[in-house]
Amino acid sequence: MKLVKQILPYGICLVFGMLLLNECNRDPEQKTIVRTVTVPETVTVFDTIRIQQPVIVHQVDTVVVEKFIQANDSIKIDMYKDAVAIREYNQVFEDSLAKIEVYSKARGTLIEQSTNLTIFERQITDTVPLPKSKGNLYLVPEVGLNTKLEGLRAKAGLMYQDRNKHLYSFSIDTDGYVYVGTGIKF
Repeated sequence: MKLVKQILPYGICLVFGMLLLNECNRDPEQKTIVRTVTVPETVTVFDTIRIQQPVIVHQVDTVVVEKFIQANDSIKIDMYKDAVAIREYNQVFEDSLAKIEVYSKARGTLIEQSTNLTIFERQITDTVPLPKSKGNLYLVPEVGLNTKLEGLRAKAGLMYQDRNKHLYSFSIDTDGYVYVGTGIKF
């Protein structure tokens, strides 16, 4: 029985040391939060662009000019009406994210052009990793007296807080008493 009392504190220390070593060497688990962010719809209307000078001037199509010269008067009038006619173009480009409306007005040259841009409302899923903390080990030395203020005693121990915030303690005092405990949160 006396041998068991001598070996028991060392056995308990050995078991706690192995558990502590195993817990401290483990990599922290990564937890993630998935959140959805709503991006509101954005509508942008650009001012009408009035172009004074063309960017590129191509040479006159001589084939059409020759046809105009050789044509009779009624065909010349039709070709002239076609050349000076005002043409309007409205093109819409749309996909799942945005819609672009381009309006153009031309008569031989570009008279005006405008663009409207709409970016649709959408939801973006964002994943944020949260690191899980490792365990913490504390050394807890204590000194105490009894209520009659006689007999100074000392006690030293280890307190371990695991990843889930549970507390475990192991200590020994000068009289040879071994204490094992756990913390309870209120």
